[in-house]
Amino acid sequence: MDIMIDKVIMFAIIIAVSFTATKLGWLDDKVRDGLSRFIIKVTAPLMIFTSIASLEYEKTLVKEAVAIVLIALAVILFLVAIAKTYVRVAQLDEKTKGVQVAIMSFGNVAFLAYPLFKAVFGAIGIFYGAFYHVVNDITFWTIGFASIDYKSSLSKKERYRNIINQNSIAIVLGVVAFFTRFYISPVIFEPLEELGKTTVYLSLAFIGTTMASVDISKTYKKLSIYVAIIIKMLIVPIVVAFVLTNIYSFGLSTIAISVVVLQISMPVMTIVAISANEVGGNYKYASEAVFVTTVASLVTMPIILRIVHYFLP
Repeated sequence: MDIMIDKVIMFAIIIAVSFTATKLGWLDDKVRDGLSRFIIKVTAPLMIFTSIASLEYEKTLVKEAVAIVLIALAVILFLVAIAKTYVRVAQLDEKTKGVQVAIMSFGNVAFLAYPLFKAVFGAIGIFYGAFYHVVNDITFWTIGFASIDYKSSLSKKERYRNIINQNSIAIVLGVVAFFTRFYISPVIFEPLEELGKTTVYLSLAFIGTTMASVDISKTYKKLSIYVAIIIKMLIVPIVVAFVLTNIYSFGLSTIAISVVVLQISMPVMTIVAISANEVGGNYKYASEAVFVTTVASLVTMPIILRIVHYFLP
């Protein structure tokens, strides 16, 4: 638990440094966009691939991966159902409805989750997190983006095409290497592994630069953002933690349970704001939600992990 708090403090410092650097004008939109592309297309896929490929094959890991996929699908669909009910009751405008559904259903399971899991759990944390990530991406591009894109700007074919990306390919290649024990020379593997490790710092720097573009004075007044924090980042993770630790674990280890619950509790992913901007949704509100939920997660994530450990027999 102490290491989790230490890492969250470290993450907060790195985010604060990049946030300040952006506010001072040392970093701009071009740097932010370049960081995003480099992380998504290069360092994150390398971290995912090398982390999974480096693990020793065990049958229990395969069973846990299948269980995580099923749990992730059930939880995300449940969150979508809650979110759609909420937007009807809250009577949000058309540009905001779909954004709110995405905010309450899909988390930052890559930019923030992978650095955290790598720092706290090591390669095995990336392995478990990757399978939740796959389900999160598939459901986002098929359900979440469809909600944001209320004018249907993209065809179903274009949405499905987005599922196939560098991260999903890295997961597949990592799993193949995991099963086949395919040998990669250390001369090649080690540089790729070290470059992948930079994802931890680059992702946090990216989050800081993104948060710096938000008008903080207007964010704390949005009740719907706090609804997302309470439901997605606290209540649902706590319920799932209780179920997995006291009712039925689906064969998951303590680390696997911790990773799954933390993935559920992740703040809003930045792609929600980017997607809303592309299709004419309320991208400013999405950006505000990214800011508030990310700041809140630095407090809620250690709380969630402590609760998981409390529930464990």
